[in-house]
Amino acid sequence: MSAPPAGERRAGGGATPNIMIVGDSISQGREGDYTWRYRFWRNLTALGVPARFVGPWAGTWVSSAVQPGDHPAHPGDPVHAGRYRRGIAFSESRHYASWGRRLREAKDNIGDAVAAHDADHLMVALGFNDLAWGVSGPAGLLADAETFVLRAREANPEVQILFANVVHRTPLRDHPNLARDITSYNRELSSLVAAMSTPRSRAVLVDLDGVYDPYGDAYDGVHPNSGGEIKIALAFERVFSSAFDYGRAGLVAPVSALA
Repeated sequence: MSAPPAGERRAGGGATPNIMIVGDSISQGREGDYTWRYRFWRNLTALGVPARFVGPWAGTWVSSAVQPGDHPAHPGDPVHAGRYRRGIAFSESRHYASWGRRLREAKDNIGDAVAAHDADHLMVALGFNDLAWGVSGPAGLLADAETFVLRAREANPEVQILFANVVHRTPLRDHPNLARDITSYNRELSSLVAAMSTPRSRAVLVDLDGVYDPYGDAYDGVHPNSGGEIKIALAFERVFSSAFDYGRAGLVAPVSALA
């Protein structure tokens, strides 16, 4: 998918944004999922809000685990070539989300990705794997978040950034301090994102943790089920419409009816 000439786009309402979703398994989804990315795009489409989704990949994660009967099998790249829920048409499925992705690694290549795909809006949902697997503590993850934003701006000084906090998950016996670390990181992230926002390149927090219930919105304590996908999509939509002047009356269409 080729991007239009730069003169045909501008950041803010009325333009057609090039959106890159940058994330981990929560954003990539597994074979046969709708994904919150689909629900976000589908709702924009229903409301007549144009958007291009960009990135190096287009598929979900192909798992060798037993899946529900309506999850289709698909040969090919076992990481990024998985299909979506049977019967849906997802024409804007490009993304930069990968199972197991960490902010620690993403900060080192986000500049190249922004430049290669002409991204002017980033929707970022990273950090869970860093904290859960001991890659970083809250302070280190905050430093990586700041570096991520700076390197994205090196590639596009006018990139607009929607930066999500980290969702809590159901307790893990082997990670007794995870909830504490997530709470600490999220508390400081809000201030960091606000401090990094500029008139030219806005940075706005998306409060996923405030709307996500790992007991009711996840199929395994962290990865979103259909209800969780809808909540994540709506959280991004609200910020996208209110902070960046896209959408109609705050994007109030019922995403649950658009599956």
